[in-house]
Amino acid sequence: MFSKTLEGNLVRYNLYKIFTKRVFLPVIAIYLTTVGHLTLAQLAIIASITAVTSVVMEIPTGYIADKIGHKTTLLWGALVTAVSPLFYILMPNFAGGILGSVVFFAGGSFTSGATQAFMHETLLSLGKESEYSKIMGKAQSYGLLGNIVLVSLVPLTYSIYPTLPFILGFICLCISFLLVLSFKDPSVHIEIKETKISFFQEVKNTLPARFIVKMISTFIIFGIASATFEQSTLYRELVFKNLGIPVAYFGFILAFGSLLAAITGHYIHHLKKLKPERFFLFDILYIIGILLIIGLSGNPVIIILAFCLVPAYDRTRNIIYESIVFEEFPRSNYKATLLSIMNFCDFASAIWIPLVFAYTVSQFGIMKGHAIFGLILLAILLPVLIGHNLIKKKTSIST
Repeated sequence: MFSKTLEGNLVRYNLYKIFTKRVFLPVIAIYLTTVGHLTLAQLAIIASITAVTSVVMEIPTGYIADKIGHKTTLLWGALVTAVSPLFYILMPNFAGGILGSVVFFAGGSFTSGATQAFMHETLLSLGKESEYSKIMGKAQSYGLLGNIVLVSLVPLTYSIYPTLPFILGFICLCISFLLVLSFKDPSVHIEIKETKISFFQEVKNTLPARFIVKMISTFIIFGIASATFEQSTLYRELVFKNLGIPVAYFGFILAFGSLLAAITGHYIHHLKKLKPERFFLFDILYIIGILLIIGLSGNPVIIILAFCLVPAYDRTRNIIYESIVFEEFPRSNYKATLLSIMNFCDFASAIWIPLVFAYTVSQFGIMKGHAIFGLILLAILLPVLIGHNLIKKKTSIST
């Protein structure tokens, strides 16, 4: 009976992935600048404050999730994110823009790490932990397909009434909260919750120093590569404009990339067949290759396809990294903390990587700058990967 109840978590999680996003995202900037009369500088300030909030809260909220329980943390996170659209509705000004963005990402920091840890514990209780990447990949796929529909339709209501997209967004986020409320706690969670050992004690007692260094290098590779994926589309629209692509086509191009991501989600688990080190190399070469194609090909069709391949893979690649961490720490008391540390490396890298990207584009031009940026990141990531592999070999010999 309990197993069947836990199986329901998998179905509910698929639905949760559909409603947990900001379906009003495409109209936020337009709404704040037209209704709220914000300037571009104020929009930039909101983005900066939001980024700082994510960096500061990521690790503490992951630790809190491991201490008070993953479902409890998910409930708090879902509730906080559900409240965020109300600030846009009730306060269409600079303060409302800050609160709407900061509150959403603050809630997201509680669900980041805790969601994946909760689902891994569910699969562990069901004896399906080896299927983590497959099940989570498919859930991400369903979420993307549902989100494509919502993000395409909800912004259309802006012309009817400017606050209507935010009202619909509030309803969607409330649905995600109700879905989290319906989640059933896996039995393994009860054992973890009663454990009193601290995070640092667990690491010190269970891991040799070389293994810790290997995990740190894994997080660094993930952080730099993830930030590179995220920032690789920073000048995408400007590249399209430079190639003479009509603005009317931009939305279709982005939708095609999301559709590819939904398809990829069904097959992403096959990358788990690679050893972690080979997957890291694939991960690095994938984004570097795309940057080189964008910077050097000069063919509009190939460049458009390259940009579409970024979200096609980026939307689900995190699942493989999470699976690697869970395999190393299958019964850790601090899974959410570990994932939060990994995500923190992403946020920290996102601070300096855009500056490097902006420098290369300004110095070498918007096209060639992409290729130079890719080569710079390759020069940074390859030594880290080589060091990781050397540490792994020494760890294997010593054990």
